[in-house]
Amino acid sequence: MDASDAKLTIDTKPTIDGDQTVRMRDGFVAARKVLQRLWDIEARGASFVITETGFTITPEGILTPGDRAFLLAHLDEAKRIVNYEADDAHLDQAVAT
Repeated sequence: MDASDAKLTIDTKPTIDGDQTVRMRDGFVAARKVLQRLWDIEARGASFVITETGFTITPEGILTPGDRAFLLAHLDEAKRIVNYEADDAHLDQAVAT
């Protein structure tokens, strides 16, 4: 899940809530800002561990207060993206739409 290796195409048509989206090769659509924040957190050395209730981020303490607030505000989308990535769908394989 490395943003520098990704071939992203961002849908410039706003979604219902005004966010831009990223469409993966298999049709999975994710909110660009949530995906980018997860990439940014991962680039600082974090790992996402799937749990029964969602996911945790290791190592402990890697999240900034801003990261924590953002993820809590976008928790459902973050869970969806992390679970998608955990299913070996490879988030870095987005294509043009």
